[in-house]
Amino acid sequence: MTVYRPLPADHDTVEYMRRIARESRELLKQSPPDTFLGRRTHEPFQGDGDATPNEER
Repeated sequence: MTVYRPLPADHDTVEYMRRIARESRELLKQSPPDTFLGRRTHEPFQGDGDATPNEER
């Protein structure tokens, strides 16, 4: 029966993956970024109700 013994390089790889997982969890804990969708930063323009988009106002 063959016994698997991890190599020193395997330890480095495992530690790197653990660090990446820790950093990923920290990023996921943060609030989602503001995408400006749905935010009203100004009032809509006052327009004529009878004007079509091709007509000048």
